[in-house]
Amino acid sequence: MASEDSVWPRLPIGRIAEPRLGGNYRNTESVSGRPLIKMGNIARGSIDLSRIEYIPDTETVSPSHRLQYGDVLFNTRNTLDLVGKVSIWRDELPVAYYNSNILRLEFKSDYCGDSRYFGYALNSAESIEAIRNLATGTTSVAAVYTRDLLKLEVPVPSKSEQRAIADTLESVGRLISVLERRIAKKQAIKRGMLQQLLTGKTTLRGSPESGDEAALGRITTWLSGGTPDRNNPAYWGGTIPWISAATLRRSRVHDSDQYLTEAGVRAGSKLAPTGATLVLVRGMALHRETRIGMATRPVSFNQDVKALIPQPGVLPEYLVYALQARSTQVLDLVSSAGSGTGVLDTQLLQRLPIWVPDEITQRRIVTAIDAADRNIEVLDRLLAKMQAIKQGMMQQLLIGRTRLPVKESAA
Repeated sequence: MASEDSVWPRLPIGRIAEPRLGGNYRNTESVSGRPLIKMGNIARGSIDLSRIEYIPDTETVSPSHRLQYGDVLFNTRNTLDLVGKVSIWRDELPVAYYNSNILRLEFKSDYCGDSRYFGYALNSAESIEAIRNLATGTTSVAAVYTRDLLKLEVPVPSKSEQRAIADTLESVGRLISVLERRIAKKQAIKRGMLQQLLTGKTTLRGSPESGDEAALGRITTWLSGGTPDRNNPAYWGGTIPWISAATLRRSRVHDSDQYLTEAGVRAGSKLAPTGATLVLVRGMALHRETRIGMATRPVSFNQDVKALIPQPGVLPEYLVYALQARSTQVLDLVSSAGSGTGVLDTQLLQRLPIWVPDEITQRRIVTAIDAADRNIEVLDRLLAKMQAIKQGMMQQLLIGRTRLPVKESAA
């Protein structure tokens, strides 16, 4: 998908880079000196090291699969929503290798002044959409084939301008990282409150200490989602947010990067009402975290998500926080499916005991945690704004509409 506004020449990746798949290595959680970067570690533009596996010491590895600073890594296999993510390796670990589900793009010196630039170019909104259109397979297991990726065209400015663009976007990225660390600290404080208040271990002043435990399945009604035909334009581009593993990330759920029409909801999805608790039940993320949020407007959702409607006597906000408080127990119910996807056992989840005090106590607890949540949401909005600014900068810089002062060199 070419941009008519680009002032840079656009060249196919196959002309400017050599592809190299990683090794088909055995891996284990037992720590060795050879961490293995897998598809679950590939985020958009960065590396996620929250879960690391290792190549056993008995395994022979190829030096060609050792990562170097600035390597551009392409995730060839994942779920349909997550396949095709691109990361830039910045020596997050002293030594690391990559496996056969990841393609390293080695950009040729004739065209490349800074490989980081091409990492950003492949993470532009235009490239993400183009890569998504290359994906083939099912919703749970999809692939982007190397032969198709190499036909994708990207803008190629001069080497000096590549370096200037990469340095500018890296500076913005560092500011975003600082903000992400602040959010993580606030989230840790909130988790402490959840553990104390939502399990009855600590009570608020003036609130009764009594409460009954009830199985989650007894106090909720469950809805399953789905995916309408992606090739039918009548189903997509509407106003109803479509929630998937990639977009279920916050305690309050109200938007997405994909939207359905009413026809799309009727054809293959479901509509969760305001106040429904959305729970991720299938996805790579389940190996390291739960994803639980409350719909603050009617939303649609895919088959990787369940919607839980609270019964009378259970406040929607309380239910969300109660499940978040039990995130460790929820993760214990996760098993692995094909391609390393995590699957949450919903039958066991329905038996999960939830402490339910009277509604007055529920409301007091919700009010206390809401205050902490609002602090996080303020920072989340600031983070989203910064990320949008970065995307806008990328769009302007990558097509050459905005030019940076550079000192041209012979290199």
